[in-house]
Amino acid sequence: MHLREAQRDMRRAYVNGGVGIFVSGLVWVMAGAVTLYADLFSGMATLFFGGMLIHPLSVLLARRVFYRGRARAPNPLEMLALQSTAFLIIGVVIAYLVSATYGDWFFAIALLAVGARYLVFQTVYGMRLYLVLGVVLMAIAAAALSGGMAPAFVAFAGGATELLCSAFILVPAKR
Repeated sequence: MHLREAQRDMRRAYVNGGVGIFVSGLVWVMAGAVTLYADLFSGMATLFFGGMLIHPLSVLLARRVFYRGRARAPNPLEMLALQSTAFLIIGVVIAYLVSATYGDWFFAIALLAVGARYLVFQTVYGMRLYLVLGVVLMAIAAAALSGGMAPAFVAFAGGATELLCSAFILVPAKR
């Protein structure tokens, strides 16, 4: 399978990745709300455990709402997307370890990891939108680390950015 064909297959199967961005955005917004109305540790747990549900819920939405099938096997880009999850897990672990000393940095560091992962998705889906999304999320994280933004605000900003981006992908896909 050639690169362009593999990218086309990934876009078809995963609705250009829009459902994953949508579910991730919801998880980030929920983590922000939990942080705001409960405490930082509960918000961190919400992001961690909610993050585990992003892929399965995205696949469910892609199949039930958008009537998409699976990616054709073997699609090497599906494996690339899966392997890039390691960066995300490492980023969240670093965020958790740093949060023991600098609690307010948890969401910013986690958002850096998510943004960096979206850079890989530019190759997976063949869409420059992922480069823009990754850079915007990393810029929010950098601003949070340098400007001392409240943790809940960082989570809301990341989630809102993802939800907005998912709308650019999913609204045309649903028509």
